[in-house]
Amino acid sequence: MTLIQSLDHLHRLLSHSWSRGGVRPGQLSHSEYEYLRALQRLNGGQLANDGDEDHHGAHLNNLADILGVRKASASAAVAKLEKRGLVDRFPCQYDARAQHVVLTQKAEDALRYEAIVYEDLARKIEKVLSPEETTQLEVLLHRLREKL
Repeated sequence: MTLIQSLDHLHRLLSHSWSRGGVRPGQLSHSEYEYLRALQRLNGGQLANDGDEDHHGAHLNNLADILGVRKASASAAVAKLEKRGLVDRFPCQYDARAQHVVLTQKAEDALRYEAIVYEDLARKIEKVLSPEETTQLEVLLHRLREKL
């Protein structure tokens, strides 16, 4: 099997695992999950090293940059997340054009439930691979994440 075929197979496996994850409390679409995880990666929505003293959540621009989407797309997605009670958004006190976005407790709870999909898949992989192979896979995936 080529690398392309293997990546395609892995994508289908992850997509299938996600879609058949069953009914989970606070069930998120994969897109919603990606937005919320990006906010979570921004240190729980707090930017610790953004160069200013206003650390009250991620700026919408930062979220768009991290996800590689246009600000308009990020704004539309955040509006939907806000309607679902998953994020709060408010203006930046230092830049009237900027908005801050923070996760709500409902989002944190939903992310915990959604992580189960990946935990289940990781357990399945660990049953197939030896401990050494699992460690090697983790190292290789980490290297790819750092370089891509």
